[in-house]
Amino acid sequence: MKVTIFLLIVGISFFVINMSTKTQPSFNGDTPGCSGTSCHTSVQGLVSAEVLSNFQVKITVSGTTASVAGELVDTANNVVAVNNSTSSNPFILTAPSAGTYTVNAGFKNPSRQWGSTTVNIAVTGISDQLIDNIPGTYALYASYPNPFNPTTKIRYAVKNTGYTTLKVYDLPGNEIATLVNGVRQPGIYEVSFSALNLPSGTYIYRLKSGSYSETGKMILIK
Repeated sequence: MKVTIFLLIVGISFFVINMSTKTQPSFNGDTPGCSGTSCHTSVQGLVSAEVLSNFQVKITVSGTTASVAGELVDTANNVVAVNNSTSSNPFILTAPSAGTYTVNAGFKNPSRQWGSTTVNIAVTGISDQLIDNIPGTYALYASYPNPFNPTTKIRYAVKNTGYTTLKVYDLPGNEIATLVNGVRQPGIYEVSFSALNLPSGTYIYRLKSGSYSETGKMILIK
């Protein structure tokens, strides 16, 4: 009986520790944006996030060289992944499944600050397809269909070999998805974007390759 009671207590203690870790990131007490002298200041643009493969999200916090922390929050307001403190910046959190997540992250030094952004993780990941290898110039073409629900395709042309990104943002400027992130050879490419878990509205897609940069608009209607 004594052994059983001891194991039960240990199990409860471990559960409490895990629950505390999942609900209290060290960068801002119980919840980001709380009130009081010990809480952090919300700073727009402090946090950026990039969706990687296997539901991973790479999170970057600007404005500090000290330890940072962060969490992923699902649409039901549940914290699904957290790093209480890390000297790695950027750092990676892994979502349990595809979907839309809020990223909250911040730091204590040199001053208490935190920020948020949103990421959309596709079910099967995102990849672009080379459809023509003789482009005459850089270009970002209109998405089609547009308006769309819930999937649209975006074509772009790369004139010279170089690091290329194609990202989607909402109107306030929050990054929603990274569709392309890497070196591309000259060619015309096509990539699909799924907005299955996003609300209706206007979204911006931005292509950057070398010194070239261009944006387009697409409208999601559900």
